[in-house]
Amino acid sequence: MCKELGIDCTTERPRKKRGPKNRYVQALRAQLDGEIVPGEPGHGQHDLDLIAPLDTLHRIIDDWFDWIHPVAPVLHRGLFMERMDGRQNSERDRSTNFLLLVASICAATVASLRRRRHNYGMVTVELCLELAEHHKLWSSSSSITLDRALTLYNFSSAVHHEHGFDSPLVFRLSAESAISIKYLIHQRLDRMTFIEQQQLKRIYWLIFAGQCTGDLHGRRLLVLHHAHEPIAGLLPMTVTDEGLLHGPVATPTDTASPDWSYITGLNALSRLFLIWQSSQAVPVQTFENLQDHLSRAHQTLNELPPELSWSEHFDSTDYFGFNVQKVNLKVTQLHVRSNLLEQMNTLAREQGFRITPDAIISERHLVVEELLDVLYTMPEEVFDANGYSIVPKIRDIGSALFDELRTGSHGRNLQASINLDKLLAKLETLDLRPVGQTPYL
Repeated sequence: MCKELGIDCTTERPRKKRGPKNRYVQALRAQLDGEIVPGEPGHGQHDLDLIAPLDTLHRIIDDWFDWIHPVAPVLHRGLFMERMDGRQNSERDRSTNFLLLVASICAATVASLRRRRHNYGMVTVELCLELAEHHKLWSSSSSITLDRALTLYNFSSAVHHEHGFDSPLVFRLSAESAISIKYLIHQRLDRMTFIEQQQLKRIYWLIFAGQCTGDLHGRRLLVLHHAHEPIAGLLPMTVTDEGLLHGPVATPTDTASPDWSYITGLNALSRLFLIWQSSQAVPVQTFENLQDHLSRAHQTLNELPPELSWSEHFDSTDYFGFNVQKVNLKVTQLHVRSNLLEQMNTLAREQGFRITPDAIISERHLVVEELLDVLYTMPEEVFDANGYSIVPKIRDIGSALFDELRTGSHGRNLQASINLDKLLAKLETLDLRPVGQTPYL
C-alpha cells in the first residue's frame, strides 16, 4: 500500500530511543525472557526501587502519613521509616513482606489522592498489584502475618477506590484480609507485642468499617464482626505514638513523636458503624427500632472531644489530620442517618402511606443542610484526604432528595431545589475519576 502511494512506510523506520525503564519494568522484562533477577520470588532480599525511585517513594509515603493516616491510623511513622531507610543500628528491611507492604501503601495512596497523582511518577495501582502477584501475595503457602493482613487491606482499599465495590478483586482481597485478621485475633493475639496487638485491633475496625460501608451501599461482604458480638478487648487503646512504642504507661521522652492520637476518632467511627449494624440485626424491621438507632446516631458525635467536634466555622489553625477525621465522622453519620430514614420511608409505603411522612421529609432536609455545611466549610484537600469513598456517601444522601423533588409528592420546595443544585455542584468538583471508569453505585 505504501509503495503504491509512493510514501515511506513508517513500520520500516527505526524505533525511537526512549529513556531508561525503571527497575520494576526491567525485572518484568527479564522474567518474560527467562532470566533470573534479584526481584524473583525465590530471592529473599529486595530493593524498594523495584516499585519506584526512592525519592518518589518518599513522596508517596509522606503523603500517606500526612493525608491518609488520620483515617487509617495503623502504622507508627517512625518505626516504618526506620524499616524503609535504616538507622544507626539497623538496616533497611529488604524482605518480600515489607516490599509488598510498601507497594500496597503506594497503591492505596495513588488510588485515594487522585489530584496528586502527578507527583507519583509511573506508580499505578496496576503495577503494584502486578508486583504483588509476581511475589505470590495470595499464594496458599504465604504465612498469615500482621504485615500481610495490612497489605491485603491496603490493596482492597486501592482496588475499591479504582474499580468500585463490584470488582471481583475487591471481594477477594477484602475477604482474605478479614479472614487473616480474624485468625490473628483468635490464634495469635496473646503472643503478640503490645504494638502488634494495637495495630491488629486498628486494622480489625478499619475492615469492619469497610464492610459496613459496603452493606450501606447494598454490597454484602464477608462479615468480620457480628451484631451483638462483644467488643470488650477488641477496641484499640487511645495511645499516642509514644505510648504505642513503649506501652500505655510510657515515660515521656525527648523524641519528636506527636502527643495526640487519632484512635479516638477511629473508635468513634467504629461505634457509629456498630449502631448501624445493630439497627439491621432484627428479624422484622420496625419504625421504633429505626427511630431508636437514628437517635443513637445523632447522639454519637455529641460525645466527641473538642478536636473532633463538628463546627460550622472552619478554623485554619485546626490540625489538618483532625479536620480529615471530622469530615469522615460527620459525613458517615449523615450517611447512616439518611440510610435509616429511607428504610423508614420504605416501611411507610409498605404500610399504606401514599406519601412520605412529614417527619421523614423534615429530617431528610436537615441531613442535606448539615451535609452542605460540611461541603462548603471545609477546604477541598480535606475531602481529597478522605479518598474517593466519600463521594458515593454524598451521592446516596442527595439521591433521596432528588427522588423527592422528581416525584413532586410534597410540592416543589424551592429551598430543597436550591440545596440539591448546591450538592450537585460540589459533587462535580469532588467526583474525580480516572478516564474510562464508571461510577460504582
